[in-house]
Amino acid sequence: MKHYSCDLCGRPISDERYTARIEIAAAFDPEKLAPVSPDEDPLEQIAEEIEALEDTGQFHLPETGPKTFEFDLCPTCQRRLSRDPLNRAARKQLNFSPN
Repeated sequence: MKHYSCDLCGRPISDERYTARIEIAAAFDPEKLAPVSPDEDPLEQIAEEIEALEDTGQFHLPETGPKTFEFDLCPTCQRRLSRDPLNRAARKQLNFSPN
């Protein structure tokens, strides 16, 4: 039998377990895409740009694809994550003195 622990608080999870999946992907506005003329081949343009970059020796593709994360949560952390998925409350609790 597998034993699970909460990825947020670290406590062992007995019976009731939740899974949180987060996907981060680049967003784009389809209305802002440049129109492609029927005479142009976008794949050919991309190949030319990659070839030009390879010739400079500075060819590096950044990781821009979607990233997916999966976490096991206990019931307490599941409720906390459901109420405040971006953990904004933690930023409000920081009370620095006005030195």
